[in-house]
Amino acid sequence: MRTALVTLAHPQHAGILRALRVLDDAAPRHGWTLRYAFPAAHPLLAEIGIPAARTTIVPGLARWRRLAGALVLPDVLRLARLARRADVLYSTTLSTFPLCHLAGQAARVPQVVHVYSSYVSARPYRKHWLARARHVIAPSADSLELARRAVGGFRSDARAYVVYNGMDVARIAAQAEEPLPLGAALTTGPVVGMVGTLDWRKNPALLIEATPAIRAAVPDVRVALIGAFPDADSEARARARIDALGLGDVILVTGFQPNPFPLVRRLDVLVHPALRDPFPLALLEGMALARAIVASAVGGIPEMLLDGESGVLVPPGDAAALAGAVVGLLRDDGRRHALGAAAFTRLETAFTLDGFARAVFDAFDRAVDDGAP
Repeated sequence: MRTALVTLAHPQHAGILRALRVLDDAAPRHGWTLRYAFPAAHPLLAEIGIPAARTTIVPGLARWRRLAGALVLPDVLRLARLARRADVLYSTTLSTFPLCHLAGQAARVPQVVHVYSSYVSARPYRKHWLARARHVIAPSADSLELARRAVGGFRSDARAYVVYNGMDVARIAAQAEEPLPLGAALTTGPVVGMVGTLDWRKNPALLIEATPAIRAAVPDVRVALIGAFPDADSEARARARIDALGLGDVILVTGFQPNPFPLVRRLDVLVHPALRDPFPLALLEGMALARAIVASAVGGIPEMLLDGESGVLVPPGDAAALAGAVVGLLRDDGRRHALGAAAFTRLETAFTLDGFARAVFDAFDRAVDDGAP
């Protein structure tokens, strides 16, 4: 049995923790066990089921970017001591890779880095030493190529892998059966909505701007922004725009939902108007509930959804195109249901949990076989 030491700087990141839980459950079938290093304890660790008995707290995983030189050394040495009991050091995001790289070099243990995010500029890729990585995983071909270009190409002996996320369909279906929150707010009429952190990358402003045209065509429509804004200022701006457009009785902002799936199941059309997104879990979750999807053709989304077959893709930032696609689906029940069914089938065939776990552990095995750099 081989061991991977898994590092994550943000233990509040529910999506990545759920992915780690998938890997933890699958690890024994692939000849692996996982141990974890986090900068601090967090309630989500227990809630999602990350084993406390295999977890070590390493504060420097979160603070290293604020420190310099010798101040980082104790954390590197501590991580190196943990790594000596492992076969692979796994950085689940770029944030912990510099410390993992240094610790792995000291312990003579190979490192694997998962580039979950895609960035606007090359600076974050370079700042986190991606050019030094020998084993790189990305959630889509688009995000892998973006990372490659950002660092001017990976090192000559690097191995790079595209590993698509999977989704636990049974879990989502069960959670979607729970009572619909928010009382009767969305119990009647057609509902359009988006799900996730309502930040500029996900671009909820575009759905707000598209809503007047959607409402003009479908007067009884309701629009749900399912999630929380990243800060009070962005929420205030969005609510001010909603009020300025006279949409206070049309657009519902739900706030953070521990279980959003009863609301997702209620959506007639799931919208994802992102400006960039490497491979959005919110869309995989919508596919698991057979929702018809309209999304921006950015990042890894065209790899996830086949335009016109399992979803409708529109240009990013185009409110008129977004509104037209949504209205078209709301007016055509047959096409809407067919797209939702096709999205579910695509999820079950192309983005399985088993496929995700197998590909990650295959990358781990190759890293061990290649040996420490």
